Amino acid sequence: MSLFKYFVVAAVAMGTVIAMRAETRCPGNAASIRPRFVEHSIVIVPVMVNDSGPYDFVLDTAAQMSTIEPSLADELHFKLEGTAGVTGAGFVTRASYARPGSLRTGAYEVSSPVVLVHPLGQIRISDSRVRGILGENFLEHFDLLIDYDHSIVCLDAAKALREKVKGERLTLVAAPHAASGMPFTEPLILPAELSGVSGRPVLLQIDSGINAALLFDAGIFGSARPAAAKSLRSHGTDGASHDYVVLAPQNIHVGPVRLEGVSFVAPDAKNSEVPRSGIDGVLPTGLFRSVFISYEGGFAVLASW
Repeated sequence: MSLFKYFVVAAVAMGTVIAMRAETRCPGNAASIRPRFVEHSIVIVPVMVNDSGPYDFVLDTAAQMSTIEPSLADELHFKLEGTAGVTGAGFVTRASYARPGSLRTGAYEVSSPVVLVHPLGQIRISDSRVRGILGENFLEHFDLLIDYDHSIVCLDAAKALREKVKGERLTLVAAPHAASGMPFTEPLILPAELSGVSGRPVLLQIDSGINAALLFDAGIFGSARPAAAKSLRSHGTDGASHDYVVLAPQNIHVGPVRLEGVSFVAPDAKNSEVPRSGIDGVLPTGLFRSVFISYEGGFAVLASW
């Protein structure tokens, strides 16, 4: 099993401002969840674990598996069942896993999910209240709307929400080289055009658990690689510090949406293990006013600011 995830929380602030607004309800009468935000854009929701809690979890569309940090697993007396591979931006490690009776956020519950028991890396350093990650093996049971403009998260199992969300439906594509042993979920990937990459689309995973656009390998630009603006360091979930470079800004086209001057970060090529899934990087949901994802329908709707 594998957790296709990493955190670069301390990397680059995207400048998104989350304003306080009057109470807003989810479209289609879906029950709303009121999150809080770390680093302006990372979505934190309250999660009940086996009816204990609530605990703060990152709602993370780019984490295939939900994760609980080890001290919470100890508090809840988890029985570990084995180990799984964990792949991040620039590293590979392993984690134990367990199967709690249930995870629940708001009115939405999933019974007996597999969860990794593993340190959370930089997000835990930046915000010690965070105790876990709510990943795709929970979220795939619902349609999902993250509305930054109104500061709400909506989940829906009745398919009513998707009929209320307006905008072009962008078909999610499959990873070209799925890693062996990937459990349960497929990564949420959209093809995009980057101003510095010619000849092919760039495959970016939709990611609500990161605050900076990230490329796994800056070599995607070839000899036209944009000059690094600065370097930075982040603490990975493997327990080690990793070096990254911040690349010169890029313009991005994804579906009907154009984003200008987006700074990508990339692992320092000298000390990194590049994932070989065929995915080029990740696209933070916080770059958009709202993001709707239909796991069952296989599409996403992006709304720009």
